[in-house]
Amino acid sequence: MHLIITLSLCILISYAFNLIGNKLKISPVVSMIIAGLVIGSSALKEIIIEPNISYVLSLGDFGLLCLMLFAGMESSWSMLYKEKKDSVIIAVFATFIPLLLGLFTFLLMGFPLSTSLIVGICMCITAEATKAKELLELKKLKTKIGSLLMGAGILDDLIGITLFIGSVYLFTNTLITKETIIIFGGIAAFLTGIFIQKVTGKKRYKIPYVENFLFFFIVPFFFISMGLYFNLIVLTLNPFLLAIIIITAISGKILGVMLARPFIKLHIKQLYLVGWGMNSRGAIELVIVFTAFKVGLLDPILYSGLVVMALTTTFIFPFFIRRMIKKNPKIMN
Repeated sequence: MHLIITLSLCILISYAFNLIGNKLKISPVVSMIIAGLVIGSSALKEIIIEPNISYVLSLGDFGLLCLMLFAGMESSWSMLYKEKKDSVIIAVFATFIPLLLGLFTFLLMGFPLSTSLIVGICMCITAEATKAKELLELKKLKTKIGSLLMGAGILDDLIGITLFIGSVYLFTNTLITKETIIIFGGIAAFLTGIFIQKVTGKKRYKIPYVENFLFFFIVPFFFISMGLYFNLIVLTLNPFLLAIIIITAISGKILGVMLARPFIKLHIKQLYLVGWGMNSRGAIELVIVFTAFKVGLLDPILYSGLVVMALTTTFIFPFFIRRMIKKNPKIMN
């Protein structure tokens, strides 16, 4: 009975924030992130989540897979294939520039090589699920930039996840199990969605009903899971370190995308938009940070700072993309 109450309250609170967001013309992604932060705050978390936290986290994993599946079903395979060259170039620059910037910044600050490398890897990750949700809401997923963001993001994550698994094994002699499955599962779900879209085309009579059901009852738990990792107290522990983490992470992604300009045919404003799109980190980065913390490669303060960075970059992306599209409606094509 308590589990039913917990899940019902989570769904109702998320739905309420969505309604308020719609009235205030706030992105549904932002509304759901705020709902997740509110539910994940200390007071509500103890009352609503704690007794059934394992169920909530499991539903959050399933919500991530659902978002990636729906993103694939709404994507254009032909557009993704068409943008494959630019996606690879963007992915390489947007992965290794923030990784190296994070690595050397924290080495210079006196952190050990193992910690600095993990921080750099965390900064090179991109969140596909939250980005996909925003592009779906804006109906921009099938555009040139939308396809480029998804294609580059998937390659970015594959590189980052592979480096992370290798680094953890190198420094701890530990192989990742559940977390790795979830991350790769999200990518597999996206590819499955593309396959479904290609096979069924427009003949998906009952699929929209399934999508609506899962968006309402399952997807909110993905954002709630994100909120559970957030702790306001960390903002006061070491504000200088927190500022360094956020500034390095954001500048690394934007710099990386901008450095790709000689190799791709996008103008500055489009590259700037792609830079902010690649900045959104979300749950995949949180899973990696949490895993690194569990195996002892991050201390509590650095772990919390990286969590704040992931939530901050995910939170601000919808505002930037909506503002830039409003100023230039054709920027995505």
